[in-house]
Amino acid sequence: MKLNHINLYSHDIKADRAMFEHYFGLRTLVVRGDVMGIMQDDDGLVLIVNHFEKKLRGFDYPEQLDILHIGFILESREAVDALHASLHADGWEAQAPHDTHGAWSFYFRAKGGYFVEVTTRTPIRPEEAWKGDRR
Repeated sequence: MKLNHINLYSHDIKADRAMFEHYFGLRTLVVRGDVMGIMQDDDGLVLIVNHFEKKLRGFDYPEQLDILHIGFILESREAVDALHASLHADGWEAQAPHDTHGAWSFYFRAKGGYFVEVTTRTPIRPEEAWKGDRR
């Protein structure tokens, strides 16, 4: 089984499409005015950002970055640092990269309201190591 797509509500579809294209290499497949953008990555995953305000009645994302977010894995700590520097240089507010569960990562809020995580691979811990860890 393969994950096929992710659909996110966005407060700013145009800005989010530009961000995903510029920093993460996604390609826009379909744009439906200012209500939907459909993009795809190199592995075939489809990311949809929509602004169906009438259906959501003022929906907003939580303020806690670790509650609801999407993540991108980069191959090295240097690649994470370089993307962070690029985002920062372009005026994005992003937390400083730091060690999280053995990975090097940071989060930033997309213009659409949700959070984006950029990280290196997280070492997989055996199930026994998770006992008592409620994060």
